[in-house]
Parts: sequence; structure tokens; C-alpha cells
Amino acid sequence: MIGSLRGRLIRTDGSTALIEAGGVGYEVEMPESSLTALPRDSASEVFVYIHHIVREDAQILYGFTDLASRSLFRILIKVNGVGPKSALAALSTFSVESFIAAVLDNSSRQLQQIPGVGKKTAERMIVELKDTLSKFSQTPTAEIKSNAESRGECFDEAVAALVALGYKENEALRYCKAVQKEADTAEKMIKAALLLISKNKGR
Repeated sequence: MIGSLRGRLIRTDGSTALIEAGGVGYEVEMPESSLTALPRDSASEVFVYIHHIVREDAQILYGFTDLASRSLFRILIKVNGVGPKSALAALSTFSVESFIAAVLDNSSRQLQQIPGVGKKTAERMIVELKDTLSKFSQTPTAEIKSNAESRGECFDEAVAALVALGYKENEALRYCKAVQKEADTAEKMIKAALLLISKNKGR
């Protein structure tokens, strides 16, 4: 899994940045807040944190200039009906702190400012995220990053490992979700998922 990129910014196009690292150009989808934070001097080095999604037909990189934004992105895409596009739009509309505040204040009207998010989706965000984000309301940003970061990375690494072993992405996601609560590392999650797959196929 790609966790970060350090290289030279070649160009930006809409919400996509082309970053050259080690002679390879990587197309990275980014929220507006992160894109505008990138240095525009061609001689300057850029560094972005990456959320790497592996699919059967594509590998997609989502980039962020700070860990808190990546952590919130990973939390958002787990909400029913919210995909990466809506998560990027949320991070383009709000800062991490203001988004958390809107959720904790039950402000569905504020969340409807996000392009493509209507009343029902905004209310779903509040219902599904309030408990998770309330844990961070009195926590320093650095701790918010590490807590959400760790959980997201373990899950992503486990899914990627199962896909690399030949399982379909939807199958890998299903089994990793089934064992996520009982495993606190990627290695444990992979072993538990493989054990569950073996049990189900043996029936």
C-alpha cells in the first residue's frame, strides 16, 4: 500500500495533482484545501499523505497535506452512501475542525453545503459519525490523527493483502469488515479473515 508520496508537482487539473516521484508520475485525487496548500514552485518538493484504494479495474490514490484530513476522509468513506467523491467534497468545503463541529452540533443544514449532499445524506452523516467524532471533541489534533490513522491503515492493508492473494475486492472488504472488531493489527485481521474464508468454504 502507498502511504505517502514525496516528489515534484508536475501540474494540477481540477481536483487531480500529477506528482513525479522516482521517475514515475502519480495522479492523485485531492480536496481543494490540500491542492491549494501545495507549493507551486517547480523546484520545490511536495509531500502528501496517501489513501490507496485497490479495485479490480483500477488503483486510485487520494492525497492530503495533513494526517487529520486523511483520517477524516477514511472515516467518511465508511458512512453508508458516502463515497470518496463526497468525502473529498466535504474536505473541500470544511476544515477538519469545522466539519467535526457541524456533526456534533447536529447541523444538517451546514453539512448540506457540501456539493452532492442533500438532507438525508447530511442526517445520515450525523447519525453514523457523531459517536466516533465525539471521542475527539476534547482531544488534541495529533491524537485524532493517530487513533483514526491506525484503524484505517490496518483495514486497508488487510484488504490489499487479500486482493493480492487473488480474492475479489468486494469479498476482501466483506471478510475484513467481519473480523475488524476482533483484530487490532493488519496481520491479525488478515489471519482472521483467511480463517473465516476457510470456515465458510468448508461448509
